[in-house]
Amino acid sequence: CFPRTATTDSPAFLDDDAPYVPGGPIQNACIVVTGANRGIGLEFVKQLLAQSEGNTVVAACRDVEHAGDLAALQAVVGPRRLALTALDVEDEASIGSWAASLLAAAPVTDNGGAVDVVINNAGTTGRDGFNNWALEDMTSDEMTHVFRINTVGPLLVTQQLLKHGIIGRPGGGGALVGNVTSKVGSVSDNGSGAGYAYCASKSALNIVNKSLSVDLAPRGVLCALLHPGWVRTRMTGGQGLIDADESAAGLIRAMQGEFGDVNGRWWDYKGDEIPW
Repeated sequence: CFPRTATTDSPAFLDDDAPYVPGGPIQNACIVVTGANRGIGLEFVKQLLAQSEGNTVVAACRDVEHAGDLAALQAVVGPRRLALTALDVEDEASIGSWAASLLAAAPVTDNGGAVDVVINNAGTTGRDGFNNWALEDMTSDEMTHVFRINTVGPLLVTQQLLKHGIIGRPGGGGALVGNVTSKVGSVSDNGSGAGYAYCASKSALNIVNKSLSVDLAPRGVLCALLHPGWVRTRMTGGQGLIDADESAAGLIRAMQGEFGDVNGRWWDYKGDEIPW
């Protein structure tokens, strides 16, 4: 792995001509980011485009028409480096059609029809934010809604990219899937209770990632869990301890193997490994 002292803005850290290797520096890579229109997702897009001139990004979000920050960034870097795509991770049909459409997206076609890094970042705390976290407020519909987005969504995004030969293709260069989870999905770390839908959905995502890390390793696909910390975003109602740029920067380091091995491991943005 790379030493903790390395930084993504260090000239010595990146080799402009080196191909991307999963678990190493994210350079000359085609990257998919879901939930890319704001918060941590938008920061992933900005920082990965800035990190290497060879990086290209497919940014996915539900409402492309109102993704003003992404559109402004695309106007600067151009549509060949940043493609904007519509994806609703709660809708299985949307995931399937979106994955098929990537074969015509400029960053993917320019990369030989392959994606190197997938960041499953889209998520939800629930239909009404933190207002339905108490036991008395939980419903079957709320549990199902949150699970479809936080657990089933990342699973099906990965599955459909695999089925369309966009990741894990025979003879390909491998890929990395980063699943953004949360420390509240840790069973051993749960000392606060509540948050039934969100916590359970993230715990379920953790076991999904573990299975993916086993099943996809023979195909050269590494799967990592990423805890972003408590980040000040719209999803948290502006509450939190850190900003999205600090969180995204740390998670990029985790995906680059700076904190340790990537596949099947669970790292936070500071480089701490999270207990299951």
